[in-house]
Formats: sequence, C-alpha cells, structure tokens
Amino acid sequence: MGRLSMTAMAAVLCTYLFFRWLPPLEPFSFAQFLTGLLFSPLRTWLAFACFLLGAAANGALIRTAIIGSGRLLSGRRFRVGEWLMSMAALSHFYWAFQFHWQTAALFFVFSFCYGMMTMRERRLKEGGRL
Repeated sequence: MGRLSMTAMAAVLCTYLFFRWLPPLEPFSFAQFLTGLLFSPLRTWLAFACFLLGAAANGALIRTAIIGSGRLLSGRRFRVGEWLMSMAALSHFYWAFQFHWQTAALFFVFSFCYGMMTMRERRLKEGGRL
C-alpha cells in the first residue's frame, strides 16, 4: 500500500507540474513554442520529463484499477484498499481535462497505453511454476 500511495502522489504531482510548466497552448504558435524552448529550456524539458514520469505513474494506477475491476466482476479476491486508492487517485484527470482537454486526452491515452502494456496476469503453468 505504501508503494501505491507514492505512485499516486507522483502521478498527481507530475500531472500538475506538466500542465504548469507546459508552454502556453492557446493560441498555439510554433514560433512561440521554439522561442520558449530556446529561452527557457529547463522549464520545457522538465515538462517533458514530468510527462514521461506522469504517464508511467498514471499507467500503474490504471493497471491497478483495471485488474481490480476485472477481479471484482469475476468474483475473485482482490485488495479493495488498493483498488479504491487507485480509482481515487485517477480522479485528478478531471482537473486536467478542465485545464486543457486536448493535452489531457493525449496524456491519458499515453498513460492508458503504458498501463495496458505493463499488465500481466500471473497464472501457474503445469507443474506449479510460473
């Protein structure tokens, strides 16, 4: 549960910092984007780093939420606390969609794809080994 809470805090923090450090998007101008990249490169690169770390952390939360939902629907045992915490932590996407919905949708798609790529179900093979 401790690792999940740290992942949730990292996901929320990286999402906030990504949208905070992102160059202005309305109206988008490629010249303004390049000027911002040249004159404040640290801010732009930190926004990109927060995008990558946030997508990984949100992907882990999405994976936990989907595995828990699948186990709930199939009637198998699962950890209710972890499932509820991951569902609650993913509610920060509501704020992100209020800020700028196109960028938030792109961020959610990358997070969802990463979460699905890392999902694995451990099943025992014949002989009792993984």
